[in-house]
Amino acid sequence: MSPLPRLPPEVVADLVLRALRLEAPICDISVVCRFWHSIVVRNLAEVFMLRGSMVSVLRRALTHHKLDVALDLVSRPGSLEESAEALVLVARNGNTDLARYGRALVLAAVGSHIEVVRLLLDAPQRAARANCQNGWVLVEAARGGHIAVVRLLLDAPQHAAHADCGGGSALEQAAEGGHIEVVRTLLDAPHHAAHADCRGGRALVNAAFGGHVEVVRLLLNAPQHAAHADCAGGRALMLAAEDGHIEVVRLLLNAPQHAARANCQNGWALVEAARGGHIAVVRLLIDAFQHAAHTC
Repeated sequence: MSPLPRLPPEVVADLVLRALRLEAPICDISVVCRFWHSIVVRNLAEVFMLRGSMVSVLRRALTHHKLDVALDLVSRPGSLEESAEALVLVARNGNTDLARYGRALVLAAVGSHIEVVRLLLDAPQRAARANCQNGWVLVEAARGGHIAVVRLLLDAPQHAAHADCGGGSALEQAAEGGHIEVVRTLLDAPHHAAHADCRGGRALVNAAFGGHVEVVRLLLNAPQHAAHADCAGGRALMLAAEDGHIEVVRLLLNAPQHAARANCQNGWALVEAARGGHIAVVRLLIDAFQHAAHTC
């Protein structure tokens, strides 16, 4: 058998593009097929993107059963609007398995494209799973505050996402962004509800750092597994004080149970508040009724 000819990548890309359009001679298509798995598909897809939109390239790839190209296209970042149209095309072509092995469902969730998410989850064959990748889709939807997508993933009739997936990663991301409705939905899930005190109180620390007062209040007052205001050695208090989030500092100091100590970590919260010039926070820490911070 004669060795395969060595062709520059741009030539191979052009041949593949022509093959997808059925414009290349049979001999050229044969050469392309023999090279197909020896050339990095990602590089080819990048060339294709220069020639046309994601949707048009994906349509040609699916039409001619070039699933390697289709998989790569739905797995790469791009225009969310274009991604949504492309994902609808994937699902309608019966290739929803790409949603499981690529990032199709994640892309739809990140962009809050609720109809695309529903289409991928409800496909009659090989539907995407709401709990795929240990709940990665739910985490991304929570990160973006996309409450409708979060509810759809939690309520999926089969393979529903767990609100406590990843040890509470979705809750942590929602708390960091201050997405209170998402936080409430995750805490109130009827099955596998997230715990407000998960992973040593990271959700509370994230919310305090961002100054999200209502999220902090919700986590501290959760009826079960409430977050501790003094979690992680007082880290929530220190981060809130550092950025001057006085209402968060007040909530943490006045928590009815496991209240943060104003002098925790040898008064580090006071040091950081003073460094930032947050006079109201400094005064609050010094005047704290219990465990008042020392000025020396």
